[in-house]
This record gives sequence, C-alpha cells and structure tokens, in this order.
Amino acid sequence: MAGFKFRLETFLKLKEQFEKNAKNELGAAIMKLEEEKSKLKVIEDNIDITTDDFRKACSGVIRPEKIKDLKTYLQHLQHERDKQQEIVKQQQKNVDIIREKLVEIMRERKVLENLKDKEFQEYLKEEAKKEQQQIDELVSFKESKDNPDLLDEG
Repeated sequence: MAGFKFRLETFLKLKEQFEKNAKNELGAAIMKLEEEKSKLKVIEDNIDITTDDFRKACSGVIRPEKIKDLKTYLQHLQHERDKQQEIVKQQQKNVDIIREKLVEIMRERKVLENLKDKEFQEYLKEEAKKEQQQIDELVSFKESKDNPDLLDEG
C-alpha cells in the first residue's frame, strides 16, 4: 500500500516559506515604524519644551536675541516634525503593503492546505474501499472453500 502523496506539496512548502519571510519582513517594518514614531515623539516633545521657553522669554524681562533664537529653533523643529511625519506616513504605508502581501500569501497557503486535506480524505476513502474489497474477497473465498457446494452451483 503506497502512502499519501500530495501532488502540490513542494508548492505548499514554498508558500509556507514565503509566509515565514513575509512575517519576518512585517516584523522588521513594524519595528522601523515604531522607531520613526519614537523620533517624531522626541521632536514633538522638543517643540513643546521650546514653545514653553519661548513663552517664558516673551514675558518678564524681554531679551530680543533669545526670542529670535528660540523662534528660529522652533521653526527648525516644526520643519523637522513635518519631515518626520512624512517618514512615519511612508513607513505606515510600507507596513500596510507588507501586511496585505502576508494576508494574500496566508490565503493562498490556506487554499493549498484545504486542497491537501480534501485529497487526503479522498485517499482515506479509497483506502477504506480497497480494504473492504479485500475483506469481501477474503470472506467469499473462505466461504467457497468451506462450502464446496457453492462452487458446483455456479
């Protein structure tokens, strides 16, 4: 009796490898996204601190050169924040693209696994039929051997 052999087994293994690679890629992309979000948070925190410093500089004893420096620095930070927000947005798109790719690969793998399962169930049915046929043949042979009159009638 030959064992069950799924004809698309190598293709299924390939899909499983693609899925594993996509999961690793997604993990790396998520880590990169979190890193970029962290950079954005640092910039936003600096903007908050500098804005507070700017307000303090504008009250009490006014020093125009300090106010000018803080204003320039604040504009620089806002520009950096805008750039970083674009980087975060791009990284989020990248994560979404990889996630969609992973979902598609998982869907394809699942289809192959379902096909494999159906073929295996069909194989089991065929094996059960063959086994039942062998049993029936054995029983009929044994009956004919035990009762020679049955052979004469036929």
